[in-house]
Amino acid sequence: MSVSLGFNTHGKSRVRMVKVLRNSDGTQDIFQISAEILLEGDIMDGAFLTGDNSNVVPTDTCKNTVYCLGKLHDFCSIESFGIIICQHFLKEYPDQVQKVSVELLKDRWERVVVPDSKGTMRQHAHAFKRVGPSVPFTKVTGSKRRNMPVSISVTSGIRGYTVLKTAMSGFLDFHQCKWTSLPQEDDRLLGTSFDVEWTYCPSKVRQKSLQYNKISQNVEDTLVRTFVGPADVGTYSKSVQETLYIMGQAVIEAEPSISAIHLSMPNIHNLPYPLQEKCGIVNKDHTGKPDIFFPIDEPHGLIKADITRAPNMKRSNL
Repeated sequence: MSVSLGFNTHGKSRVRMVKVLRNSDGTQDIFQISAEILLEGDIMDGAFLTGDNSNVVPTDTCKNTVYCLGKLHDFCSIESFGIIICQHFLKEYPDQVQKVSVELLKDRWERVVVPDSKGTMRQHAHAFKRVGPSVPFTKVTGSKRRNMPVSISVTSGIRGYTVLKTAMSGFLDFHQCKWTSLPQEDDRLLGTSFDVEWTYCPSKVRQKSLQYNKISQNVEDTLVRTFVGPADVGTYSKSVQETLYIMGQAVIEAEPSISAIHLSMPNIHNLPYPLQEKCGIVNKDHTGKPDIFFPIDEPHGLIKADITRAPNMKRSNL
């Protein structure tokens, strides 16, 4: 039987690093990540085919490299650090490595707010609390062939961002058949724990001037603002599909450095509890609507879509 070696890669995963930044004003910052580094190279096939390890960059080296580069370089974003890692492997091992794929997950920390020594509430100089459960991440890919420049691509995102609104959502006029049991609903709770991933325009990445942290915060704020609507009146959602598209569209219009965005939004249901059936209590408040629900996260609806920038699309005044 004849077989051949297909796609192959190796590296290190779940490399955890914390870097403490001690600022000149006496405050400190914390940068914590979990890294995965995967290497690809034509001459590393021998390790699979014949057991020849002479051209293999050890996975232990990949692990140590994260800590060494973390020490030797200054950076303020996971994207910048991912680019540093990619460039290092392509430069350090030009014969062995033609492609590097780096994924960095960022632990979210924010400063604790407590009284200072004089009783004034303020951010602590060196104490933090974890923010979650959402997890920011980036995927940076670097590739290089001999006598060719390095090519870098950057994708960033957030996993598990949970939001809920208790009004201004419905689902009406959907297709029905003999097995449809879902009732028409013009006022329901809408909850989701979405994953989002956006791709930076290659030309913007090459300019090396992107403010990744600022862009990521703007994307997060835009997604949430679009999902919930104005604070006093909200915005009506006809479906998760419509809301997903409007959210993605808003990000593309708000950030000219982003070429495409992918959203995955589960519809996490909150169903009115049948109090009258089970306990003889009417499940309605003074508005005549149910106010006691039970949440279920499985099975759940799942809606996914890509929204891309049209050619020559200009930034709006969003």
